[in-house]
Amino acid sequence: MTDAMRDPDPSPDIPEPTLHDTARPPETPDVAASAGAPRAIESAGSDIETSSRPRRLWPGVLLWSAVCVLYLLLEAAGVVEGLAFVVPLVAALVAARVVDARREIRRLARLATWAAAVVATPLAIAVWRYHVGIQGLPWPALGAALIAIAAGMTVCAVRRVRALLVRPLGLDPDSAVHVVTAVAAALTISTSVVLFSELQREPDEPVRFYFSDSVVSVLSDATLALAGVGFLLTRGARDARLRLGLRAIGLRQVALAAVLAGLFLGVVGMMEHLEAIWLPQMHALEDRFDYDFVGMPAWIGALLLSLSAGIGEELVFRGALQPRVGIVMTSMLFAAGHVQYQLAGILMIFVVAVGLGIVKQRTSTTFTVVLHVLYDVGAFFIP
Repeated sequence: MTDAMRDPDPSPDIPEPTLHDTARPPETPDVAASAGAPRAIESAGSDIETSSRPRRLWPGVLLWSAVCVLYLLLEAAGVVEGLAFVVPLVAALVAARVVDARREIRRLARLATWAAAVVATPLAIAVWRYHVGIQGLPWPALGAALIAIAAGMTVCAVRRVRALLVRPLGLDPDSAVHVVTAVAAALTISTSVVLFSELQREPDEPVRFYFSDSVVSVLSDATLALAGVGFLLTRGARDARLRLGLRAIGLRQVALAAVLAGLFLGVVGMMEHLEAIWLPQMHALEDRFDYDFVGMPAWIGALLLSLSAGIGEELVFRGALQPRVGIVMTSMLFAAGHVQYQLAGILMIFVVAVGLGIVKQRTSTTFTVVLHVLYDVGAFFIP
């Protein structure tokens, strides 16, 4: 990206270890990234520890394993709902870090990849044949996810094929972390297409929102973002914070974020007005999944939902993903996660995501968190 588009105080990004185990220089300006394209591998954002001494991986692996087990236990005990969904991807990212750092286990990792493909394939067939779903995920989405996992694992095991998947994203086919990122992106898009199709047949019922939903949202997104940048594995706390673009901001920046949130709301408002004129039937369906805030006043629920979405989504998308895959792909994945809207609404979400990505390049993830929260609050309270 150009210097004008970089953060005023860019973090000293450290490139991820690849299967070549070659050290790479700090990030250099990349004009393509400033235009929203994926960065070249050599300048794609840094993801390994800067220390000359290799970081011991096993303490971090143990801690991340404990987090995954805790999330599964909380879900199984019925304490919370939704934490278990993030566990497979977190585990895959942690395992990928270990594979990238330990040359001697790569053959074992390749065998495990083939095994995952072999297991996922009959499971997908069974789900589609017997229409078996799990809580919160209907059988078509579960079947599509399993098919995508089987295909993704097969792709991961064959270098020539995985290169076709990851290189268009500006990622390295010899980096396990990059391959997991690419497979997760493909899985997100394919599952979102199925969910979008399924939601078109759902009745117009409000979505029940509990206080615990906001906690689960922030926890799962923050966990995914931290695992994605190698926290406790290849990065310590300071380097992980810098990699995610988190730094303190002042009141002037908060005020600027409020102004930008107003501009975003104005642009989206004009787009909604045009949708109402040109596509009235589609516009009438945009808000059919309203929120039912359970056990709290509506304004409290709106604030909690805005905070959890703003914090969690910015950590994952603008903090962890964008430095790797660029603005456009990050915005596509962000929009794919909002399948509760119609196509025009998803396009509006994409436009907002591009705007947030451009702002992130000029400021920080902390700034876009504030901007995102204020935008969501405005969307709830401004008629």
